[in-house]
Amino acid sequence: MTNLIPSVFPPWDFSRWTDVDDRVRGGSSVSHLEPVDIPSTDREKGKTAARFWGNLDIDTLGGAGFASQRYRFGPEPLRLPRLDYKGISLVVRPDQPDVVAPTGHSANTFTLVLKQNLSTRPPSRPKTPPQPDPASLSYEASFTPSRSVDNSQTITLDFEQFKPTYRGREVGKDDPKYEPLRPETIYELSLMCRSDFGGQKGKFSLIVEEIKGWKKEGKEGWFVAVVNTLGAVWTGLVVWVMGLFQGQGRIALRDEEKDPLV
Repeated sequence: MTNLIPSVFPPWDFSRWTDVDDRVRGGSSVSHLEPVDIPSTDREKGKTAARFWGNLDIDTLGGAGFASQRYRFGPEPLRLPRLDYKGISLVVRPDQPDVVAPTGHSANTFTLVLKQNLSTRPPSRPKTPPQPDPASLSYEASFTPSRSVDNSQTITLDFEQFKPTYRGREVGKDDPKYEPLRPETIYELSLMCRSDFGGQKGKFSLIVEEIKGWKKEGKEGWFVAVVNTLGAVWTGLVVWVMGLFQGQGRIALRDEEKDPLV
């Protein structure tokens, strides 16, 4: 069944999120994703937010470091077709401003990572650093939430902002490994905080209230549009047929009036 619902998370299903940190390459960074309460006035009843937090180490690997939490969809992928969606949006709010940014920026920069290949490796046990997956193409878009506000803020990421990368480096269209992003077949989604080779380090934390598809304005999903079109055609056909029979009835009635039975 095609998944055209705009909301991706919540529900979060925290048991299906796994850490993928630079420890798989000998680093020391660590990440967590856990439920967190937010003011009820800012939250729809029954929804839970997620706190993405951890520590970004850049010393062990000589300036490089990353910490991320990954969610694998399955058996069916997440489907956000370009016909209906222009990108992905996140509703976030700042948490603890503990990251040290050597470049002077006061806010953390985070990255949303998508993958469209189906991994055959089962996820690792909780709290156990996974073995590194074989290198594959990923699509990454970075964002820097404002820390000047305490309330929720919406981050919108157009599909065009997701850059194809391989082993952390952007892949150009002339590269044999290049493939365009196909958002109708997303098998993995990750939240990441990385050093950008010394750009930031230390503790990080971000509250994520929602991740959802960014629908095109004034455009219904193709499935709904097709159903509505077929419904309108069917209704018109029924009205035409009923009108035809009613017209024949009136003709027959007039004939009987001309030639009454005696």
